[in-house]
Amino acid sequence: MRFKQNEAIARKWFEMMWSTGDETVADEIIHPDFDPEWVHIQLKGPEQIKHEMRYFRGVFPDLMYTGVDLIADEDRVWVRYQGTGTHHKPAWGFEGSGQQATFQGVEILYITEEGLVIDRWGSFCMYDIFHSLGAVPPWWELNEALKKGISFVSELARVEFQNVWLSQLLGCR
Repeated sequence: MRFKQNEAIARKWFEMMWSTGDETVADEIIHPDFDPEWVHIQLKGPEQIKHEMRYFRGVFPDLMYTGVDLIADEDRVWVRYQGTGTHHKPAWGFEGSGQQATFQGVEILYITEEGLVIDRWGSFCMYDIFHSLGAVPPWWELNEALKKGISFVSELARVEFQNVWLSQLLGCR
């Protein structure tokens, strides 16, 4: 049964690789041809994930992921997770704040018969991160804040988002 094998790979992805920053796990579980089309980085294979990990763990050095739901199949695993980390370095146009950020996300890992992650699709809510950092009002107060003329949209517009991050910000709720 590949279900258990794939579940173990997904746990390694979050618990051993992303939550600790252990780049050797990427070499162990990522296929050399790993290159999701929606990720706009000029690297592929384990080096692509290492690049992402270095960036996010640079911004949030204590980044931790907790699996909320995990469902394994023959060739993929669906994971709903919660991430937390302390914002120490500049990112997305904001200086490091020292504040704790919490966000939710989903990830689908596509796994080969050899047990290597060949592709992934993922989404997390940038708005949750911005709210945790005090950059935007709570989602349920956004309309009132905009009516009062408190506009963070122009500030966000000047920040150079990758297309993926912008679509996640606008489509996360």
